Amino acid sequence: MCSRFDLNSDIRAFQVQLGLNMEDVRRMAMQDENRTANANDEVGDDVSDDLDAAFEGLTGTRRPTDPIAVILPGQKVAIRSWGLTVPGLNSPMINARAETLREKPTFRPLLERRCLIPATGWYEWRKDGTAKHKNRITLPDHLPFLFAGLENGREATIITCAPSPAIAHIHNRMPAIIGPNHIAPWLDPMIGFEDLGHMLGPLPDHILAWHEETPGPQTSGPDRNQIDLFSK
Repeated sequence: MCSRFDLNSDIRAFQVQLGLNMEDVRRMAMQDENRTANANDEVGDDVSDDLDAAFEGLTGTRRPTDPIAVILPGQKVAIRSWGLTVPGLNSPMINARAETLREKPTFRPLLERRCLIPATGWYEWRKDGTAKHKNRITLPDHLPFLFAGLENGREATIITCAPSPAIAHIHNRMPAIIGPNHIAPWLDPMIGFEDLGHMLGPLPDHILAWHEETPGPQTSGPDRNQIDLFSK
């Protein structure tokens, strides 16, 4: 289960790396600027501050129901709430098991609404008796990566799979990560999900890193690695 993840890189840097279309995010920032200007009887000549705030609101630690950046077909970036609302459930469905996606009525209609969710790390809690130990899992050098996801136009969920052996002692699931060679087919709505299931497996052990936090005050701030997406 992935219930918390980080995006500690400027989301705008993905625009250069992947040729992303950021107009939806820009449009939302402009709408917010106009609402603020109208409320204050002012006209905003420059939305750069609001753009910065909009992008900043998509970075840092992401928790269920937080706004997250998603990449849609056509390399279009949009904002979704993390977790699918399901009637009868008190909590949003933030994860979807890869093995049963085609069986579950919540996810089956979304198999052709695939997305990618940028991240730089995720958290899992290793159980030791009654104690839980927080682990942050990343790629080497804290490079960014892309979770496989599904979205419904308002919300998104992260697909999970069996863990890589190297981190199986921490948790029995991990987010499915889409590699650079699979980005285009994963986002192509003309390709059926039945041809893509092989992408949703654990990563090789050698490209994972993790750190278990120890109790006590934190002395270091969050990582601020710049985007160098899949350069290795």
